[in-house]
Amino acid sequence: MTPLIQLAPIKGVTDRVFRNIFASHFSGIDSALAPFIIKGESESRIKSLAPEMNPFIKTVPQILSKSSDDFTALAGKLADYGCKEVNWNLGCPFAMVVKRGEGAAMLQYPEAVASFLERVIPSLKVPLSVKVRLGMYSSDEIMKVVPVLNSFPIKEITIHPRTGEQMYDGVTDISAFRRVVEVSSHPVIYNGDIKTADDYKRLSHSLSGVKGWMIGRGLLENPFLAMEIKEGESLTGSVRMEKLKNFADDLFDAYVNELHSPAHVLDKMKGVWFYLSGSFSDSRKTAKRIRKTYSLDHYRDEVERIFSG
Repeated sequence: MTPLIQLAPIKGVTDRVFRNIFASHFSGIDSALAPFIIKGESESRIKSLAPEMNPFIKTVPQILSKSSDDFTALAGKLADYGCKEVNWNLGCPFAMVVKRGEGAAMLQYPEAVASFLERVIPSLKVPLSVKVRLGMYSSDEIMKVVPVLNSFPIKEITIHPRTGEQMYDGVTDISAFRRVVEVSSHPVIYNGDIKTADDYKRLSHSLSGVKGWMIGRGLLENPFLAMEIKEGESLTGSVRMEKLKNFADDLFDAYVNELHSPAHVLDKMKGVWFYLSGSFSDSRKTAKRIRKTYSLDHYRDEVERIFSG
């Protein structure tokens, strides 16, 4: 059975431009979860999540909020723009989010999760999915939240098997993930530490009952990863490098047309290359070369030298 693969949201990188250019160059990705939006987002940012603005890849918008009213208002706008699903971010571990009592912080309070869903679900025009962690401080927290989620009509749950306190460090708790799958009445997506096709094979053999696989950093570091997982083979040599260069060039041109500010274009491309440098044998040196570029012309020259080398 062909695995379902989703592109994970990475703030500042996997925006509309990136998603569409990426999906037009690399195969194997079935959908993408967009980086979260919050109350006060510009109308253009909200509209950028509409299907018509993402023609190359099915994109699911994600909302970060602990306010049912704010969530419902944003979800309503997204539905009006044609979005067919919204996702609730119940797992963001960043300090300022946690300080506001949002994201992973809410996993400590299952009654607050229940109260939120009781208000939101009846008002939604489209299905709701949820992205969670195992808890804020302990994997025991999710076991109290899952029964709450089970009592509501949720499309699917994506689980990153770390706590919020761990951020993206430390070991994933696969045993805790299994326990969640066993008690969840909803389809479950696995998210976390899939960097290679061998990582996927190992996890898929050890985990049963998983609907799909969400991959973030692994795909950004190796854009061919979804293809390698699905087709069991990888491109090598000049063909691989040519495809990577075409992607990098097209993405750069798209940001030039979209942003108009050279500084913003450079910031975007440096963010992309922070991960894309992982496709090169000397990744640290490659990333440093791009990080030190100071103009669009300098960036172009460095890219040419990287690929010619």
